[in-house]
Amino acid sequence: MAGNAKTKSFLLSTATVMIGAPADLHKLNSTEHSIGLVKNFQLTADPTFVELTQGVKNSVVMSVKNGDGLKCSMEVYEYTLRNMAYAAGLDASGVAFDSITDLWLASVAYASAGKTIGVATDITTKLSAGDYVFFQNGTDDKVHIAKVAAVAFAAGATTITIAAGYEPSAAVAFPIGSRIGKVKRIDVGGNDVQPEFAAKIVGLLPADNAPFTIHLPKIKVTKGLGVAFQTDNFGNMPFEFTPYSGVESDPFFPEYGNAAAILFNR
Repeated sequence: MAGNAKTKSFLLSTATVMIGAPADLHKLNSTEHSIGLVKNFQLTADPTFVELTQGVKNSVVMSVKNGDGLKCSMEVYEYTLRNMAYAAGLDASGVAFDSITDLWLASVAYASAGKTIGVATDITTKLSAGDYVFFQNGTDDKVHIAKVAAVAFAAGATTITIAAGYEPSAAVAFPIGSRIGKVKRIDVGGNDVQPEFAAKIVGLLPADNAPFTIHLPKIKVTKGLGVAFQTDNFGNMPFEFTPYSGVESDPFFPEYGNAAAILFNR
């Protein structure tokens, strides 16, 4: 009958989206490079044409495509350090943007006289001068961000000294048991030059889990940052990639040439 299916190659799937350095395109994998939970990934082409018309009705007699209009859009749900840096237009492909999981409890309360707070273990290999930390009294919004001036371990305890100008208000206390954690700055709008990346997208066809894979040799994250504190739904960042055609100096130009997106299917 008209419109009947010829195969089982239907697409109902989520996508794994991986981002990394352009030279690592063929090394991208879900363990090291995935940006986590992504919904509604779409690769779209909106080509433009230059048209030649004739006559009173301007009938089109010739056209030449002058743009592919490739875009990738998706909803990114994990507000990790790396994802937020990508969204801000920063190069977050290195280990410097790995998630920070260390959390310590204050064994000595914050002392305003010396601008110090103490931890009962040696954390000098995990925290150093110039790093940023948060203090949190309990688990609510009593939070302070401070820059570290010095970290020293002696007599079974680490003393963290806060840099001048980063002292908390005298009205705020951080007693024994307060939580301390390392954080990293993400400077939004601080970069004039936006870095280029490579991306790999993998989806699975539902009939037999056969992979549908997309390679994007050169992209920029042209949209992404969105922070919404709301209670009716989970927030997400509306990422957009713009794929670009290769040039001779690109790592995989001999392989892919001017192709901005390469689709692998069967």
